[in-house]
Amino acid sequence: MLISLVNMGMGITDATMVSAMYGTEAFAAVAVGSDLYSIIFYLGAGIVAGVAPFYSAAVARNECLERARLHRSGWLVVSGVAALTMPIVWTAPNWLALAELDAELLDAGRGYTRAMALTLVPMLGVALYRTVLTSAERPRLFLYVTLSMLPLNAAANYIFMAGLAPVPSLGPTGAGVSSLLVASATLGVLSAIHRRVRKPLPPGRAWPSRAEVTSVLRVGLPIGIASVGEVGIFLVATLYAARLGAGDVAAHTLTLRAAGFAYAIPAALLQASLVRMARAESVADRATTRAVAAGSVGLSLAAGIFLCLTLALAASPLAAAFFDTTPTGAAAASLATGLLLLLAVLELFGTPGSAATGLLRGQKDARAPMTYSLFGQWVVGAPVGVLLCEVGGLGVTGLWLGLVTGTAVASLLTIRRLTASR
Repeated sequence: MLISLVNMGMGITDATMVSAMYGTEAFAAVAVGSDLYSIIFYLGAGIVAGVAPFYSAAVARNECLERARLHRSGWLVVSGVAALTMPIVWTAPNWLALAELDAELLDAGRGYTRAMALTLVPMLGVALYRTVLTSAERPRLFLYVTLSMLPLNAAANYIFMAGLAPVPSLGPTGAGVSSLLVASATLGVLSAIHRRVRKPLPPGRAWPSRAEVTSVLRVGLPIGIASVGEVGIFLVATLYAARLGAGDVAAHTLTLRAAGFAYAIPAALLQASLVRMARAESVADRATTRAVAAGSVGLSLAAGIFLCLTLALAASPLAAAFFDTTPTGAAAASLATGLLLLLAVLELFGTPGSAATGLLRGQKDARAPMTYSLFGQWVVGAPVGVLLCEVGGLGVTGLWLGLVTGTAVASLLTIRRLTASR
């Protein structure tokens, strides 16, 4: 959970510094590249996460050779994903212009976007080490490294954006260059740590077979697609909200930021549930798997209730503190209070659903949670949101009612699948 919050802190630092140093137009210029990078990275990191259930099981069985093969399988996946996705981000200003986005805006962010395309390579490697260290139940190592990089990221942003002899001023592009260097440094440190903590390999061939890499992809691809589907629905909601007026956009943006912080808890429960279930499955002990499932679901229910109550109590004070007292600000605060209450309900359903997803992925069942997520969010949630927004006249509140409905459907279907598998 802390790792997620630290990573979020880096993104907030970048956005705040670009906006403060160069203004809203510069922030908008880099926002397109940043959002596209995020979507591509979530896809790639999800695919790499296919290593997790296999690696956790190998750790539980103390299979050093298998762990080495899985680590190399992960690097093969990283290399393939980077080769396919890096050109997509690098050329984004060209092909996004065909979608009638502001050509000047895209051109202003071209340097930043290309720097983020290069950043994909080390960041996918970082995602692999996060998966490996978490699967080995050593996430604190990863936390310490990423936490130490937070001030380095802020310092590098300033140096490359403002310039500091002999470094020239690169403007907003400097934020992308900073991300590339910090990601590369993080990868180097994690690689060195991994070499020190891993156990000596026994004699034998450590390179993975095609079947082993295929098994990782079979689990990882559905995880990546589900991740993009979940992120994509909120991105589409943001674009849709932009059509509704300043108050709607402002209220939606505040709620989305609160959702980002709240998501750290279900995301952490998902990963922990995956690792613990994979370890339990590796020893083929039904009593242990039942205990892991019961503990995970019970903890997630408690966390969901906690998040729901916290967001409900904080909704009105947070909205009032965030917006000014102008008519637009007052309207946004009123809308945001209602949206934060809807977010509270979303977390009540979504947190147990995340834990159930982690448990199923720990059993190497990634396709069913992906299907339920896409069905709930895109087949149910999106149409309901648009219908309530346009026909029901509820504006951005209708969109969030759709998001809550889609999350509830996906979570209930996932929990039902978990119950059936037990």
